[in-house]
Amino acid sequence: MPEQVEPMVQEQAPSSGGGLAISVGGLCKDYLLDGRRIAVFRDANLELSAGDSVAVVGRSGSGKSTLLHLLGLLDRPTSGSILYDARPLLDCREDEVEEFRCRQVGFVFQFHHLLPEFTALENVMMPAVIAGESMNWARARASSLLERVGLVDRVAHAPGELSGGEQQRVAIARALVMSPRVVLADEPTGNLDPATGEQVLDLLLGLNDELGTTLVVATHNQHIAERLPRCLRIAEQRIEEVRP
Repeated sequence: MPEQVEPMVQEQAPSSGGGLAISVGGLCKDYLLDGRRIAVFRDANLELSAGDSVAVVGRSGSGKSTLLHLLGLLDRPTSGSILYDARPLLDCREDEVEEFRCRQVGFVFQFHHLLPEFTALENVMMPAVIAGESMNWARARASSLLERVGLVDRVAHAPGELSGGEQQRVAIARALVMSPRVVLADEPTGNLDPATGEQVLDLLLGLNDELGTTLVVATHNQHIAERLPRCLRIAEQRIEEVRP
């Protein structure tokens, strides 16, 4: 039976709290591949209200990961607008974009991308340390989050000493350390067994429910998609509403 995990609760953190409204208009994204221009999005539009909990589905290669990278400011569109609480961050200086991304956006990927030479605690602390928070604050915040995700006895373990589900929970704690207003999860259960995958999704939904954080989950798993209140499909280079 999977280990029981405490629900997430509000804690003191640097961000302003609550979810983030996102508005995407006329989005186009192209890539060059072997000299050919490949269109991923053409005039795609999307509206997310603060606190939304949304699944993004579509066939492999349709652009699910690309959409999350664009929403998280890890990539820029070829054209179109992306507004965050009506703020056009794509027009801002790169240092402002980096500051926003660091403090307001949390990422959870299919592959946890933990640093193998650091402990679970140090991995979770990393975004706060990079953001310039004090070591004491970062350590206390990371310890609290690891306790919340059921890993209080694993704080000193390296990633290689953790199971796949434990590693993903560390990655979720790391994504939450700055109390982001939006969490973008790209196939977060893709490498986990069904029971552990359900547990990881429970954590993400708990965050959305209790803190009001906007949650976007890209998934190929229909069962996972059905657990989120809203569902979008990427098809024909556009974003379609499946379940409002």
